[in-house]
Amino acid sequence: MLQGHDIVCFSNDWRQARVDRHHIMEILARHNRILWINSIGLRRPMASRSDLGKAFRKLAWFLRGMERVRENIWVVSPLALPFHGHRTADRINRALLVLQLRLHMRRLGFRRPILWTFLPNVAGVVGRLGEKLSLYSLTDDFPEFTGVDREGIARQERELMERCDLTVASAQRLAEKKRLPGKSIPVVPHGVQFSHFARALSMGRKDWPADIRDVPHPIVGFFGEISDWIDTAAMAGIARARPDWSLVLLGRLAPEAGEMDGLLGLPNVHWLGQKDFQTLPAYCAAFDAALIPMKVNELTLSVNPLKLREYLAAGVPVVSAPLPEVKQYSDAIRLASTVEEYVREIGSLLNLDRRALSPRLSARVAGEGWEARVEELSGLIEGRLAVKVRVG
Repeated sequence: MLQGHDIVCFSNDWRQARVDRHHIMEILARHNRILWINSIGLRRPMASRSDLGKAFRKLAWFLRGMERVRENIWVVSPLALPFHGHRTADRINRALLVLQLRLHMRRLGFRRPILWTFLPNVAGVVGRLGEKLSLYSLTDDFPEFTGVDREGIARQERELMERCDLTVASAQRLAEKKRLPGKSIPVVPHGVQFSHFARALSMGRKDWPADIRDVPHPIVGFFGEISDWIDTAAMAGIARARPDWSLVLLGRLAPEAGEMDGLLGLPNVHWLGQKDFQTLPAYCAAFDAALIPMKVNELTLSVNPLKLREYLAAGVPVVSAPLPEVKQYSDAIRLASTVEEYVREIGSLLNLDRRALSPRLSARVAGEGWEARVEELSGLIEGRLAVKVRVG
């Protein structure tokens, strides 16, 4: 595993829900120093309450300056103009970002860091921080997100991949779709914090959080951000078809999800809000089945959902949309494309012996922990560093 390096990590905001880069950087922080850069954004803000709130939060983060959030992890939220995709604003933001990062690196004593980005819009920084290696972790098809400048993001991403020493994808389809001539893209799938979620196997009713303890069973659960890539119409259809089931949703409601009354207004649908990562195993212990109800489109075809392995590690039976990365687990989960198929497959799972099934589901992902994934990534980075040393 990587040791003794300084890493500048461009990512989403540190305080958002935990995703792959949180797990990766926290493991690497045991033997390396991390400067985590909160996102400057991918789309132009709108005059909405949500975007105004986000702007004020980012300003508050900037005014706080650099903050140590973990042993060997510091977080900064850089100042940027909110006009993404505008060439003049992009040039100003690039200069501002480089200036701010050099100041923070000087304070921390960072020299020749590894530049590691999970975002596609930082090509202008590559080569300007004295980095020994640049790496792009490709985890989403960013030009397909709602509200972004599709052509602009695609152009920035291509430029980033051309400049970076190494690009690694989390899904095979992403690697195939984004590959550039003469540049291979190795695939390292997402992992799971296995021991954390496997705690659910030994949890009983007394361990369930108070807000789910009295929800009628059977409980069909979901956790994660509810945005426009989630098939809320299918979830509403499931709830209407089986009023004797409780649909429990955990997570942030994104503005892009649109009108939610058709789902949240149903009497057997319970939205409990966003939950801390530490409490998710206890909620999983209360689930009788879990959903990955994503729409199947150009964005989601390249998704490798973290929640799949988390549900399985917790021993929860899963019904999912038929996404390419999910199909690899068809020996352990059920697939559905329509409301009728979801209802049928969920009903089938609810009839199984959960006590016998759960340990087998958990064992299915026991070897896919984040530690193993970080070892894979470390091997790729060390290999590329060795090549750079040989060629001078």
